[in-house]
This record gives sequence, C-alpha cells and structure tokens, in this order.
Amino acid sequence: MLKRFAAIASVLVVVIPTSAAFADGAACSCRHLESIQQELRNAEALIRLQQEIQRKLDAVEAPLIEAKKRPTHPDSDVNIYDRSIRERSTILSRFTLPHPKVKGYSGPASINMPFGTCEQSARDLDALKSGSQCKELADINLAHEAAHRAECQAAGASEYWKRLPSQMAAEEVIRYTEQAAALRKLLKKVLDDGEMTVEAHMKPRIQAPQFDVTYSYDTGPIRLKGKSSPGSDEWSLNGKGVQVVRIDKVRLAGMTCTSSGQTNTNIDMTLQTDGLTMDLDGKSTSAPGDVKITCRGGHGMSMRPQQEVGKGAYFADQEVRTETNLSRDVKEMAFGKILAQGGLSATGKETVKVTLVCPGD
Repeated sequence: MLKRFAAIASVLVVVIPTSAAFADGAACSCRHLESIQQELRNAEALIRLQQEIQRKLDAVEAPLIEAKKRPTHPDSDVNIYDRSIRERSTILSRFTLPHPKVKGYSGPASINMPFGTCEQSARDLDALKSGSQCKELADINLAHEAAHRAECQAAGASEYWKRLPSQMAAEEVIRYTEQAAALRKLLKKVLDDGEMTVEAHMKPRIQAPQFDVTYSYDTGPIRLKGKSSPGSDEWSLNGKGVQVVRIDKVRLAGMTCTSSGQTNTNIDMTLQTDGLTMDLDGKSTSAPGDVKITCRGGHGMSMRPQQEVGKGAYFADQEVRTETNLSRDVKEMAFGKILAQGGLSATGKETVKVTLVCPGD
C-alpha cells in the first residue's frame, strides 16, 4: 500500500508495492494470497512505526511549545518543525519494511501531494490502480490516498500543512489502521472462498536385533472446513478422514516375510490460522482392520487395533500458502524417540502437504 512521509516542501507518498498488473478489474482470490499477506504485514509494521514517530515527536515538540511561551527560555527560539523532523528522520533511518518489494508490483514508486495543496496526480493514481494485481488491492490503495485528500480538504490546505509532524504521524496511524483492517478482511475472504486439503505420508523403518519392518502410513487427502469470523483474527478449520496403515517390508529372525491387509485409523484434523501462519493438530482413533504377516514354515502373526487413541501436532507456525510441503525425520518425532529409548531405531520421513485450491482451479 502507501507509505506516506510528509516533507517540508511536499508530501512524498512512497508506494508499498502491491502485486502484478491489475487486469480487467479481476477480483482478488487466494491466487493473490502472498501479495495480500505481505501488504498486511507492511501495514501493521507502519502502524507501529507511526505510533513510535507520534510518541517520540510529541516528546520533542511539547517542551518546545512550552518554551515558546516564555521568551527568556533558552529554547524559545528553536524551530519546532526542524527539531521534530530531524528526530523523525532518525527514526525512519532505522526502519525497513518487512516486504520492501511486495510480490509482482508494477505501479509507480511514489505519489506526491504538493505542499499547500490537497491534490494528487490523476495519472499517478491511475498508474497505482493499474499496478495492482486485483480489484480489492487497488481499492484499498486508492482508499488510503482518498482519505488523506479528504482530511486535507476538510481542514483546508493551509491548516492541514500547518500541523506539527507528530500530528501528521497521528493521521498516518489512523490511515494504516484502516488499511490493515481492510487487508485482514480481504485475507479472510480469499481464504474462506478457497478449499483447503491435507494429506500425510510416512514410511518408518523400525529395526532391532532379529527385527526389520517398514510400515506405510497414508492419510487423506482430508478436506478441511471452517470459516473466519469478523470478531477474531484467528479461526479453525476441521476435517475427518482415514489413515491406512500397511506393512511394506518385513524381516523377522532372518526370515523374509510377506504382509497382507491393512489397519484403518480415523483421523480428526484441526488447522488453526490467522491467515498468515498456521498450526495443524491431529487426533487418531483406531478402527477395524487386520494386518497379517506370513513367514517361511507357516509362522506368522496378526494385528487388530482395539480403539487406540492418540493425538499430536503435525506442524506449528508455518506460513499459509496455496501449497505447503513439509518433511521431518521419523527419528525426531515423539514416537521415534520413544522407540529409541526401548533400543529400537526408527528411520524414514513423514511428509505433510497442505493445498489451498482457489475458485476456478
């Protein structure tokens, strides 16, 4: 969106880039997810920045205003604007946007509001609109600037430009708070309009003296359902599915054995998100199934689960994307560590894939 810093001669509006070219008024969808996320993170960072500027500049300006009331005060002739703007420059010199170049932006780098006026170039505003990837991002960009112009027109250009730098920062806090709220609402919408699925696969190899078995755990895809709400920045999506467990390879006491059948485990998944990051937890309940192992000489065994229940985290604090692929070593998982304590080794990997399908895909 727009990073807007007032200068003495003019207002330089530095664009916080949005996304690739805005085509034919296309509505935003989860195809634009990263652009919306980056815009939101930038807007929230700018709220914090402008709050800091307002607070520190007010601390500079307030005693100088009091000093002006007493001609004998040593600071009575200090230029308040100059002192305040120098402090602001120091603060800005330490600031970097979380996303200095938002994904795919193609519009102008800056927009000016000349000192003493309430106007901005129509050509620049049109370029800003066409440089946005989708309609809602363009609208949010333009609304930020329109609000500044309206504030100026309501006060009158002369009064608007007489404001102290701390007062300019206070206006920016309001503008970026409005902008962040609009971006978060948009982020919720594009995620609500999409469809999220999860699938997980694991092939652990468990080894011990006279024991070497490779299992196969296949889960999903499981469709997650749930919607955001206006009253909270976080929400949950839930889904149910089945994890199928088979034995791929088995060698017992030097004998190569064969396996048949499968066990089925009911899986309940909960994905918690704020639209930026996500956590995924699961609960498993064993369901009827049978795995048989047959070895040379007729030896064998059978496994029938008895309503066993387990739960745990698949991952935490991962970025929300249209596709997320995660992998972890079995030996680092909780059950791998438990096996190690019992003298067994566990190798292999678990992979988890989260897919966000956008409307029309």
